Amino acid sequence: MNGEVTVDKLWDRFEVDNVLLREFLEDFKQKGLDITMVGSGVSLLYASFYPQSKLKDRLPLKLSQLVETISKKPIPEHQKNVIFEITAEDQSGEDVEIPYVMVKLKK
Repeated sequence: MNGEVTVDKLWDRFEVDNVLLREFLEDFKQKGLDITMVGSGVSLLYASFYPQSKLKDRLPLKLSQLVETISKKPIPEHQKNVIFEITAEDQSGEDVEIPYVMVKLKK
């Protein structure tokens, strides 16, 4: 394998638990994907080009806390999940099309 990742075009979405941003990024890295940006709604939650000072505050947050902190709005009580849009690169630095990620909230 030459660092390329084969992406199954049948993916319709990823489902993940409400983990820390650090764990979320690491999970995709183990799949051979480097996440470059994470957004939800109109909020950019993570970008690989953010300075370390900004990242150190965000990496230890659960994904739901990250959304609430950046958007400055609470997630409604009745909401069972949050949709994240991500951009990522494979190990050779090529952009990879990735479906949305549904974060399951445990209320």
